[in-house]
Amino acid sequence: MDRYRYPCTGHIGMKGFGSFLEKECTGSRRNIRLFTDELKQEFKLPYLALVNSGSSANLVAALAMAKKLKDAGKPLVAAISAFTFPTTLSSLLLAGFSIRMVDVEKDGFNMDSQKLKDAIDGCSLIVPTHFLGFPCDMAAIRKLADGHGCLILQDGCETIRLEIDEKPAFSYGDMLTWSFYHPHHLSSYGGGGIICLNQDDYILLDSIIHWGRACRCHIDPALCRNPDGPAHQFTYENVGLNAEISELNAAFGRWQLRRFRKDEEKRLQNYNLLYESLKETDGIRVYPHPDCKGSLFVFPVRLKNGMTVKDAYEILRRKGVEIRTLMGGVTNEQPAFKHISSDMFAEAHKMAEHTFFVGIHQTLPAEDVVSVAMILKDSLTGSTPDRD
Repeated sequence: MDRYRYPCTGHIGMKGFGSFLEKECTGSRRNIRLFTDELKQEFKLPYLALVNSGSSANLVAALAMAKKLKDAGKPLVAAISAFTFPTTLSSLLLAGFSIRMVDVEKDGFNMDSQKLKDAIDGCSLIVPTHFLGFPCDMAAIRKLADGHGCLILQDGCETIRLEIDEKPAFSYGDMLTWSFYHPHHLSSYGGGGIICLNQDDYILLDSIIHWGRACRCHIDPALCRNPDGPAHQFTYENVGLNAEISELNAAFGRWQLRRFRKDEEKRLQNYNLLYESLKETDGIRVYPHPDCKGSLFVFPVRLKNGMTVKDAYEILRRKGVEIRTLMGGVTNEQPAFKHISSDMFAEAHKMAEHTFFVGIHQTLPAEDVVSVAMILKDSLTGSTPDRD
């Protein structure tokens, strides 16, 4: 039984998947190849490498970026938001990067492009996170990257069909990561992907995902330069992992992709139900859905009444409403990352102390979403406004 009457995510039904699996699992890596092709077609992607999670996507992409920069003789220094998912930062550390943290925009969720100007000298990589699915100011970030010779790795794990100024988000950088984690836009019950723009980067990503191997016959035999012989498939040219998505997860992802557009409509409907119900509520701030084509990951609420997230959590859990903090707070205050920076990031702190989210998942019925809105309105109205 669910702990909450109104959880952030409902149950993804499995009815029909068994028969789909029996029909579709008929050859080695067949679903992995088909899932890749179907995603590329649905989202008009240039190159896509599938992995076993969004975190693996970030790690493989970070390792690829590190190799590209080393080969170019550039230092491994990355600028990253002070508010991001932990494995986005962990991946950069594991790949050998030094870190420069950048505060978030006022009353927003993403890296402040104006503050990035002060941190970018000496950087070789910029890592914007499209937090909760809100688009970063990629035009400004792209301009800074071009001016300082930086690569761009976008963390898009909390979005999927994101467009910025009517251009696909992946077109603003070198690589962009996706996650197919259960509550995300498209579930493969474990999986992720990396989008890149050219064949050379795709070959590098594919090698890292597959133990660092040099053989390219599975991509195109014409690209493979390994000599024939018993070690043809066992020559390794990169430091790599075994990070490929499983055949079973790819099959589930294919099955879910068939209803993706319908699910997206439901997520957007749930978001707008909450926004329209709460936009005039005293004591809180809610955010209109950005014009970004895809739906957001969740629905954020900013407390403007003196309450903290902990206060709201204690009140709302007694009423059966599940809320979540924004990924645990300011990144460099997590025990694993306290050595990164001693800086105080004022806007990230406000965001951590006063912002939470509720779910908009496609599995949540509209009547439950409306009920959540009424509970939030009744529970959070009033008190003393803060002064930020």
